[in-house]
Amino acid sequence: MLSIYLALIDEPSDKEKFLAIYENYKDIMYQKAMSVLHNSSLAEEAVQESLIKIAKNISKISSVNCSQTKFFIVIIVRNASLNMLQSESIGKTVEISDDTPDISMDVLSRVMSKQGYEHLVSLVNELDDIYTDVLTLKLVMGYSSDEISLLLGVSRKTVDSRIYRGKKILQRKLEDYYAEK
Repeated sequence: MLSIYLALIDEPSDKEKFLAIYENYKDIMYQKAMSVLHNSSLAEEAVQESLIKIAKNISKISSVNCSQTKFFIVIIVRNASLNMLQSESIGKTVEISDDTPDISMDVLSRVMSKQGYEHLVSLVNELDDIYTDVLTLKLVMGYSSDEISLLLGVSRKTVDSRIYRGKKILQRKLEDYYAEK
């Protein structure tokens, strides 16, 4: 089975990286899939689907043994597992208008500090996984909405909607936090 994933990768160095990722994270991937699906056959299928996505994006992974890679892999397998649970479409998404209000400059200037950044990261981690995943992939890891859509197995519109909603939730939390100070 491993040869199928390696066939998706052109560069020999990327093949070695994929093998290292597979060896280091296969158990974590399976455990995460089992925690969502509670079925070993489905969990194995979710891991296989995730490995295909990882193989297709292996060139974007800079280091095998780093927290960013681990987080990326967990996001991929969790979303593959969740997608398997949903046989129907995710549901209606809200149309996003171009007149999205910006975060006020006062709040933005405070966030720019180290303490503000750490607080922002903690707020992002408090969000529901669907918002944490897309915001982390978009803002921290630099993936485009189209790439996130492919990685998570949801439509581009859903990704944009989750980014929009996540930012709005963060904006409210930040404004509440700084209003108290």
